[in-house]
Amino acid sequence: MIVSPPGSGKSVIIAEIARLATNKGNRILFFVHRKELVKQIKDSFKQNDVDLNRCIISTVGKIANHLKEIPKPQLIIIDEAHHTRAGQYMKIINYFSNVPRLGFTATPWRMSGKGFTDIYDVMVEGMQVQELIDNKKLAPYLYISRKLGDYKKLQSYSNQDYTSKSMAKFIKTINFGDMLKTYHQHAEGLKTIVYTPSIKAAKLVAGKFIADGIQAVEVDSKTPTKVRTQIMNKFRTGEIQVLVNVDLVSEGFNVPDCQCVIMLRPTKSLVLYLQQAMRCMRYQDGKKAVIIDHVGNFEQKEVIGSSKSKTKAPFGFPRDYRVWTLEDRKKATRKSEDDLKIAICKNCFAVFPASYSECPNCGTKIGKTKKNAKALNLEDKTEMDIVDNSEKPILFTTNYVILVNPNEAKSMEELYQYAKAKGYKPGWAYYKGKALGLIR
Repeated sequence: MIVSPPGSGKSVIIAEIARLATNKGNRILFFVHRKELVKQIKDSFKQNDVDLNRCIISTVGKIANHLKEIPKPQLIIIDEAHHTRAGQYMKIINYFSNVPRLGFTATPWRMSGKGFTDIYDVMVEGMQVQELIDNKKLAPYLYISRKLGDYKKLQSYSNQDYTSKSMAKFIKTINFGDMLKTYHQHAEGLKTIVYTPSIKAAKLVAGKFIADGIQAVEVDSKTPTKVRTQIMNKFRTGEIQVLVNVDLVSEGFNVPDCQCVIMLRPTKSLVLYLQQAMRCMRYQDGKKAVIIDHVGNFEQKEVIGSSKSKTKAPFGFPRDYRVWTLEDRKKATRKSEDDLKIAICKNCFAVFPASYSECPNCGTKIGKTKKNAKALNLEDKTEMDIVDNSEKPILFTTNYVILVNPNEAKSMEELYQYAKAKGYKPGWAYYKGKALGLIR
């Protein structure tokens, strides 16, 4: 299993592996769960000179229903491989049980906590999200949290996502006027994808945008294939500004110049959250993505196993460091060292570390009250001051306390090196409420 964040270039890696394999005369069997992604990978194969005559590229459903007609491949490649435990996937894998396979995913995670050790022998991980942002492979982002619905309406069973019935009740409580105000405030004119919990909700939301004079179109699984293709193409070319959908354009959907996502679909699935939140983070020079979370998905507690299981780690944010595994999941994926106390600006609803003296997005002054600082991580954690004699306190996030006077530090870089040498945990450094950078 090969793991790399959404938008990090898995399709290009797949195409290169397929090119090398077919150049040696091998046959490739590639499958994914949606037909839109089939066309996308075919285009990627063509662009990378893969011999398509030696490839079978289709949806998992079609392949599972025609196994006896398919010649034995020398390599199986599975995209969005976190779905591999599903019945049709396992039917194909069991049929070609002695064929080597590569599974690609951004999120090797299932709500049940069940792992993948019986399907994949080894996991290979790519860079973390923050590393990709730092290296200009993913776009930086502004995270907006303005919760608009009544969460008491939401219900779920055991280790499953919220029920369709409860989400239908929830969407009726959304203040769409505030949704539009937030859009105009942060995403005016930006190419935007909106995620909703149902077709009825998607049509309702699209209608709200249209009534506000915004060129929006609703698309869902029941939209005729030809019409759906036309809508997707118009969105890619910019003829459609806002695309409202139901879990249709999340996994694998590639629109590099999408600049904003709006989440109106609450979820208990970390996979769905990351796939949707990061859909606007494809890198383009000068681009800053905007993630508008109207349903508080970043605060959702990660479920491990049954509903009785207790975990303190919320989903957090796209940039957060995550620990993935093929084993059955016993812990939350998000590392506690990466957690911060956060504040939400009352003016623009931007989310940022609570130690800031003002909102980094709109400049609103932030009062130093306990009400304003919200602990995103519930585990035991403290903060440490490293102080020198020049009254320049540097705040690090760590899980133990120590106070030192590094008088020998003559520059910020030397201070960083000092902190690293002392063994301080990775975290953000601050000076007078301003973020100086990530200390690794």
